[in-house]
Amino acid sequence: MLKILKKICFLVILILLSFLSYSKLKACDSFSSDWYYPEWIVKAKYNTPIKVLDTESALGRYALKPKEIGLKDLVKFHGHLCDGLVIAYIEIKEVLNLLFPDGIVDRTDLRAVSKNGPCWIDAVMYMTGARINFKTLRVDNSIGDGFIIQKISTGEAYSVHLKPGVFPKEMSELEAKIKKFRFENKPVSPEDIDTLEKMAEQLIKKLLNTPPSEILEIKKLENYQFISIDLFGERTDILNKNIPRK
Repeated sequence: MLKILKKICFLVILILLSFLSYSKLKACDSFSSDWYYPEWIVKAKYNTPIKVLDTESALGRYALKPKEIGLKDLVKFHGHLCDGLVIAYIEIKEVLNLLFPDGIVDRTDLRAVSKNGPCWIDAVMYMTGARINFKTLRVDNSIGDGFIIQKISTGEAYSVHLKPGVFPKEMSELEAKIKKFRFENKPVSPEDIDTLEKMAEQLIKKLLNTPPSEILEIKKLENYQFISIDLFGERTDILNKNIPRK
C-alpha cells in the first residue's frame, strides 16, 4: 500500500512539474525562437523587452501590473522581421527609457511623429499606443527614418535617428534600385532580393549587438508643440477685410 501511495505521489509531482514548465514556456513565448524569429535574434545582447502599462478594460482604470512586450511581439504584429522594424524598435525603446526611467512605459501618456512607412508606423503604434484617430500620432515624412516621441503629461519630448553612416550606403542604393524598378513595373532579379536580405540580416545583427549610444542620435526638444494634423488652419486672406481705406 505504501509503495502504491509513493508511486501516486511521484506521478502527481511529475504532472505538476510538467504543467509548471509548460506555463513557463508559454509565458516566455514572446522571447523564444521560432521559424520567423531565429535563435540569433533571441540571443542578441541588446534585444531586450520593455514593460508597458495600459488600462484594464474598455472603460477601466490602470491595470495593477505591467506586461512585457518584445521584438517578437512586434514581428507578429508587423508580419515579418526586417531591418526597418529593428531600427524602429531600438530607436523607440531608447526614447521610452528616457521618458520612463522607472522602467514602466505608460502607453496612455504618449504621442509620436513618424514617417509614412509600414515598419515605422507599426512599431510606433504598437510600442507607444499612439493612434492617428486619437490625435496622438502624426504622420510626417519630413521626420525621415526616426521619430519624435513626447510624454503628454510632462511635455518632455525627444527626437531619435540613426547616427550618420550606421545604415550601409550599398544597402540604401540597392533598396532604391529595387523600389525604382518595381514602381516602373520592371522585373527585379532574385539575386538582388537575396543580396538585400543578406545585407539586412547583417545590419540587424549589428544593431542588436551594439550599444544603442553608439548607433543612435537622440536630442531633447525644448518646448515641443505637438500638432496632430495640419490640414486645417485659419483663413488669413480675410483677416483685414473690414479695415477702412485711407
